[in-house]
Amino acid sequence: MVRATISADIVSSTALKVEELTFLQSEIRRFLESLSEKSQGKNWGRLFKGDSVEIFLHDPHEAFRTALLLKTLVKKTFSWGKETNAKRELFRKYGIRLAIGVGEMRTVDKKQDVMDGEAIYYSGRLLENQLKSDKGRTSMKRTMLFGCNDESLSEQIDTMLGLLDVVLKKATSIQSEIVYNKLLGKQENEIAKLLNIKQPTVNRHSNSAGWNAIESAVKYFEKLNFES
Repeated sequence: MVRATISADIVSSTALKVEELTFLQSEIRRFLESLSEKSQGKNWGRLFKGDSVEIFLHDPHEAFRTALLLKTLVKKTFSWGKETNAKRELFRKYGIRLAIGVGEMRTVDKKQDVMDGEAIYYSGRLLENQLKSDKGRTSMKRTMLFGCNDESLSEQIDTMLGLLDVVLKKATSIQSEIVYNKLLGKQENEIAKLLNIKQPTVNRHSNSAGWNAIESAVKYFEKLNFES
């Protein structure tokens, strides 16, 4: 059966203060716990080395939305003030670098904390190559990638992620939070109450963050046939 994995790492995590990184780690852990709970344990993820994440998804159709949730979760976590430097600016812009892999999985054992197979090979290799490419750079060309055994599909989805990468790079903390909640299926009036702002303000930030394009891309991915 075809499954999906996401491999990710926090961008410029060493630029964060200890309390900032600790808070972000707790937010990611809560996100991973929620993924597992909502899927009744079929999905699971792990945070390791302090700034790296791996996620297993039983249904590959959930991968695109989950990746964007992780991206916006990290981007929404901090509202940056005047204090900044080159590395902190990289974090502010990109938040997290991630790769989606879709394919067969040979071993998935949550108790033993083991993932092995085609999907994790794709996501892990893509992320590793991107890490090498970005090393020492003051800007990043890509922070969201996709790979599977269908070359045409990989190119198509990778292109979509590349375009959304540009859109989300410009998203502010509040815009990222609104997109995050919309990806969870919340309506604008719910988000307005949650953030203590007015619904038209939510709508304005949503449009500025490119929600229509994001939603269209997610819906397209969720209709794909990965078994053919």
